[in-house]
Amino acid sequence: MAGSGIVELLPLGLSKATGLSLAARRLGVKAAGTIAFGDMPNDVPMFGWAAHGVAMANAHPELLAVADEVTASNEEDGIAVVLERLFG
Repeated sequence: MAGSGIVELLPLGLSKATGLSLAARRLGVKAAGTIAFGDMPNDVPMFGWAAHGVAMANAHPELLAVADEVTASNEEDGIAVVLERLFG
């Protein structure tokens, strides 16, 4: 992904899903117990790996199309809204 003032680079064949999978494996967590949050198209593979993909309200339309849930925007603490609902 690239934009004004932002460039993200990953080695060929790697994605956020790869990183999430490796971290989960090291922590002994199965994909069935995961939640992923995102806002851009580069989060699509991560949503495909995670059990539950949550897009921010201000997310890119491509990610909104594959999200399991849409939460409040970044400015409205959307991640906290979901975590508080799930974990009190």
